[in-house]
Amino acid sequence: MTAYKIITNNPAVDAKFPGQSCFIEGSVAGIFKSVRDLVHKGANIISHPLSGSIKPNESPYKSVAVTTATGPLDMKSLKLIEDAIAILGRLPNRGRNYDESVLEDFRIIDLDLISNIKII
Repeated sequence: MTAYKIITNNPAVDAKFPGQSCFIEGSVAGIFKSVRDLVHKGANIISHPLSGSIKPNESPYKSVAVTTATGPLDMKSLKLIEDAIAILGRLPNRGRNYDESVLEDFRIIDLDLISNIKII
């Protein structure tokens, strides 16, 4: 089994995967930049940063699994995260104020997506 960690801003993911998650306060853009930094340090992306059918500018939560083992820069992982950052940058900033029930729905969707990765 590959050793991994989950970079997330979703408290539900952080609670379900204690010790495996790296909780980061902030936006989806912050998650993507943290993942990019780890890829530059040699981590590989395990879960697609744009998984699911919700656009990254619509949900305030995102979780991405990466390997904890490091090695040479993986160009496939780098392209994946750079493309995700570029796509997010092209989308309009929704800036919505969701009520708590909608935020809970987004937390559950993100948790479900990351929980169903084969490695986890």
